[in-house]
Amino acid sequence: MRFTSWLLSALLVTPTPIIASQGFGPTEWPQYRLDPSSNAVYDNGASALPDARYKTGDEVRAHPVIIGNRLYIGNHNSGGMFAFELESGKRLWHDDTPYFRHAPNWIHSDMVYVDDRIFVGYGNRIFASATVRGTGQSGVMAVDPETGATLWDHRTEGEVMPTPAWWNGTLHIVTGAGRLIALNPENGEELWQLDLPGWVSMSSPSVQNGMLYVGSLNSVLGIDLQARRIRWEYEEIGSFTDVPPAAAPDGTVVITAMKSLDYLTEEERERYPHLRGDVHFIYAFDGERGDLFWREPLGSGASQDNNTSGAPTIAEGRVYVGSPYTLSLHAYDLASGKRLWDYPVGTKIKGAPAVKDGYVFFGDTNGFLHVLDAESGTPPKKANGQVVGKRKLGGSVNASKNTALAPAGPVIINKNVFVGSQDGFVYSVSIPDWLGE
Repeated sequence: MRFTSWLLSALLVTPTPIIASQGFGPTEWPQYRLDPSSNAVYDNGASALPDARYKTGDEVRAHPVIIGNRLYIGNHNSGGMFAFELESGKRLWHDDTPYFRHAPNWIHSDMVYVDDRIFVGYGNRIFASATVRGTGQSGVMAVDPETGATLWDHRTEGEVMPTPAWWNGTLHIVTGAGRLIALNPENGEELWQLDLPGWVSMSSPSVQNGMLYVGSLNSVLGIDLQARRIRWEYEEIGSFTDVPPAAAPDGTVVITAMKSLDYLTEEERERYPHLRGDVHFIYAFDGERGDLFWREPLGSGASQDNNTSGAPTIAEGRVYVGSPYTLSLHAYDLASGKRLWDYPVGTKIKGAPAVKDGYVFFGDTNGFLHVLDAESGTPPKKANGQVVGKRKLGGSVNASKNTALAPAGPVIINKNVFVGSQDGFVYSVSIPDWLGE
């Protein structure tokens, strides 16, 4: 069952929520975090659902995808796949039948949902060679959303841990062998491919107006999908390959990258004498031409054992990004690159935040979900003056065990925050209840 005892008591006193006629969630999920801005927010006016959790078979490192009144999610390690009914928590299908509702490797990809099909990438981070990331079976598969049955399975050289992207009737994937591959969504056949400067690890592509943006090894790329060519490339020694870029409605593209202190220029060493260890930079580009608008260090810190990303989110002219190096959440003005505020949490932040109604929500690797006032970067207060505290979700309630809410970040559907945890659950939190509204 998905409900713990403390959740059951809440259900007994909570009226049945009203769900909009078209369903609680959106009708499609075409790319990583739903939108090119990475601000995974959808609202059709439906009432909040009670707090709940949905039990899967293994760690969750992907974003939960909500389509209508269902939730879809895949597992790390096992590659298990699940579909849940949102209100009841009932498993509609799950991973009990191997090779029927399993991917043959890890799932870190969102379950892209278009035209009544699910598309999900799979693979792992182990290097098969100096130029190919991913051992065992790697690829992308199409799944029947009603049964979980595999419709087709396209194998690739190198992992497909990044989320596929749908554009103009075609499915696009990037691989650990450094390729962009376009597929026919009906049968999984390759339509065309493009060589990239290097492998792509966790940089799920962002697609906007026919341009695909992705981090490939030490490069940021703007790829014209209609022309099937790289329109621009920004190259710098830095781990762009781990970070999903975000694209603003005005065409600005934002990404972060880790750069070892050893690779800083003399000018950078003089300008930033306080930096130590690995340095976390944030960049903003013109999405059409690739011109660098601004570039600033978020800060520095100890090296990461895996997943170096601090995935940015763009909302209302600002960039919100957490860092596993500075152990803080940061806000920047999108146009100028001016840092607006910092909020230290003392632990790593890897997933992209979600911003709605003046609040920014984000998770950390200690299993806490945080909420801040998006304008000031401070915890909000309830009507009675009490400060809204962070929520313990992953691991044990008494904090004797911590389990990361990473590398994926929260998504907001109507008045609920959904976030996956490495403890094997997807959590749903009612925003009105949490904020005391």
